[in-house]
Amino acid sequence: MSDAQTPPDPPDAGTAAHRFFVVQELLDTPALARIYTDILVNSPTTITAVRDRQDISKSTAYKYANTLAELGVAEELDAHKDGSTLWRAEPVSGIWTDETTIELGPVIVAVFGATSVDDDLALFMERHGKAALAPAITATIEYLNGETTRRGVAAALGVPAVEGIAVSQVIERIIAVVKAHDPTLDTSTFDVDVHDRAIEQGPYQRANE
Repeated sequence: MSDAQTPPDPPDAGTAAHRFFVVQELLDTPALARIYTDILVNSPTTITAVRDRQDISKSTAYKYANTLAELGVAEELDAHKDGSTLWRAEPVSGIWTDETTIELGPVIVAVFGATSVDDDLALFMERHGKAALAPAITATIEYLNGETTRRGVAAALGVPAVEGIAVSQVIERIIAVVKAHDPTLDTSTFDVDVHDRAIEQGPYQRANE
């Protein structure tokens, strides 16, 4: 009898492609990315609570919640809180490969979503493009790992020190809230010690529902 092990089944190409295109959809509309992130980090939560945290209209909140349901990354539950239906979102990630391979997950979706409400991130993306968000996240994680300084982040990004410091501080606040929900991050390698008051100044908060 052979001792050879049966090789694992290859990844489901359809599932992988779906996840990739969902991430692409989320990275196309900042408000959609913000709603997804808020539901994800606060699941289960109500759309009413999402509206309050993100300061958006009822019609916009439900429009994007329904879009997320159509994309298959959020669902309306058969449960209620204070008369409102609870919703839940699932982490989603996709891999983009060219000269290098980048795994896109909830943190980059959250950072992109925040460009619509945070002036530092909005200016950074305006000056350097959407693609610059990924290396900004990577450099910030290197800072959190103790591998560089805030000024080192700016140098790695090729931006003025004041800009690099400001962007990394915003991204750090986002990572503090989202990292536990991002399967692409090895959260055991770094800690994010951000004061609650600093997180309150960021685009996402953990709910006390």
